[in-house]
Amino acid sequence: MSFTKSFEHKQKLLDAALAEFNAYGYEQASINRILDAAGMSKGQFYYHFKNKEALYFALIEMSIQQKLAYFQNLNLLDGAPTDIFSLFKMQIRYGLIFAREYPAVHDLSQSFLRERGNPIYEKVMTRYDFKDNEVIGQLIEGAYVRGEFREDLPLPFIKQMIGYLFNQAADFANLENMAEMESNLNYLIDFMRSGLARNSG
Repeated sequence: MSFTKSFEHKQKLLDAALAEFNAYGYEQASINRILDAAGMSKGQFYYHFKNKEALYFALIEMSIQQKLAYFQNLNLLDGAPTDIFSLFKMQIRYGLIFAREYPAVHDLSQSFLRERGNPIYEKVMTRYDFKDNEVIGQLIEGAYVRGEFREDLPLPFIKQMIGYLFNQAADFANLENMAEMESNLNYLIDFMRSGLARNSG
C-alpha cells in the first residue's frame, strides 16, 4: 500500500469515526458502522488501529493538536490582558469561536465530557494529564509572581483550586447551548477572581 493511499484510508477512518463517536458516544460506537461509512474493510482498519480504543485516542490526539495549532496561530498573548482572570475569559471566547469554526472537533470534546464515569474517560485523563494542565499551571505561576493572587493563599492551593474548578465546569456550563455556556464559564471566572485575587483596594 502506497503512503498516499495509506494516508487517505486513515483519514477516511478518522472522519467516519469522528461522526460515529459524536453521534453515539464511546461505548455505543460501532466499528462496523464506521467501516461502512468509510467504505473500508476490517483488514484496512486493523492496518491502522489495534482496536476501538486506539482509534478513539487517535481522535482525541487529533482534536488536541488542531486546537493547539489554532490558538498558536492566533498569537493570543500578543496584546493580551495582563491579569490572569481576563486572560481566562479571552481563552473562553476564542475557544467558542473555535467551536463554531470546527463543530465536529468541538462535538468530540463535548461527547468526551459525557463519558465521565466510564473507564475510557479516566484512561484519556490519565494519558493526557488534563488534571494538571502545564499551560494553565505556567499562567498561574506567572500571575502569582506578579502578585495577582491573595498573599495568604499558597501557590499549590491556588493551582489545585483553579484546576479543580475548570475540571468540574462541564457540570454547570450547559454544553448544549453555547451562549449560555460562555455566560456560565465567565461567571466561573468571576467567582475565581472574587475568591483568589488580591484586593486592589
